[in-house]
Amino acid sequence: MTYSICVRERSEAGCRFGVAAAARVPAVGSVCPHVDDRGAVAVAGVADRNLGSRCLSGLADGRGLDAVLDALAAADGVEATARRQVHGVGADSGAARTGDDCRPVAAHRVGDDYTVAGTSLADEGVLDALERGYAENERAAPLANRLLTALAAGERAGGDGRDLPVGSAAVAVSTPESGPEPLYHDLRVDASETPVADLRETYRRAKRGYEAAVERYQTENS
Repeated sequence: MTYSICVRERSEAGCRFGVAAAARVPAVGSVCPHVDDRGAVAVAGVADRNLGSRCLSGLADGRGLDAVLDALAAADGVEATARRQVHGVGADSGAARTGDDCRPVAAHRVGDDYTVAGTSLADEGVLDALERGYAENERAAPLANRLLTALAAGERAGGDGRDLPVGSAAVAVSTPESGPEPLYHDLRVDASETPVADLRETYRRAKRGYEAAVERYQTENS
């Protein structure tokens, strides 16, 4: 029911992770995107609400995501795994699984430092657009902004192919060892006719407001 992207970017301080997702149903941010300082995961289809956190817990145990997904599939059984899609990246690798019973068009791609996937897609060109939207983005821009640019590219390519009136979108970023994340690094639009555009505007406003608050605080305490 979504199209989504998970990324890992390396720096001198370690890895930072991000995930963005959109769908033509409300509140995709409550179930699909999951991120912490060990990885980023997105889930879709008919999935356990705890699936994303279970994946991140597996990464915390030191396993690669491929091994984590294999273990979860064995634990949950064939029927459950056939109806769900899960993909993401850990510190060293990425992995994806798309069950045979996911609503078509359902597909995924695994790149060097990212994964893209979706169910109920207009067509697989949505995944091509997500990949290009991320790869061709200005690398100096904040990761959350670049993930939103990729999401917008996927939407322009058709996005979620269902003709439903209300959609949603979400973005989240984790940067290990950097201290608290800026407040604009975990944002959602839960019910909108134009969720991706609204999320991009929410990001712009949140970033501007956060930076203004930080500047005011520093001025008052200098």
